[in-house]
Amino acid sequence: MRAVEGLAGDPGAQPQRTMLAWNRTMLAAVLGAMLVALTAERQQRPVIAAVAGLAALALLVLVLRDLRSWRHDGSGPWTSLLHVGIAVVVLAALGGALAIVGLVP
Repeated sequence: MRAVEGLAGDPGAQPQRTMLAWNRTMLAAVLGAMLVALTAERQQRPVIAAVAGLAALALLVLVLRDLRSWRHDGSGPWTSLLHVGIAVVVLAALGGALAIVGLVP
């Protein structure tokens, strides 16, 4: 990751810890998508369950790819931040879709 201005002498500003924290957030989104898939399956909503299962798989692939490709001198935290943002939006959309479909008879 690129050095941030003003943090060069700060040993507490560790890019690896930040990257691992973002990946833990992504793993939480994977678990959330799996929970949505299981809930949709129990409510007999197979389309939402399938989409949520595929989303969980795609998010897991992103996490594993980010972990494998991380280097201390990499391109910066923006890729991980973008992946976390995508994961949060996908999880919110799946949960919202499940809630809306659950309300409609």
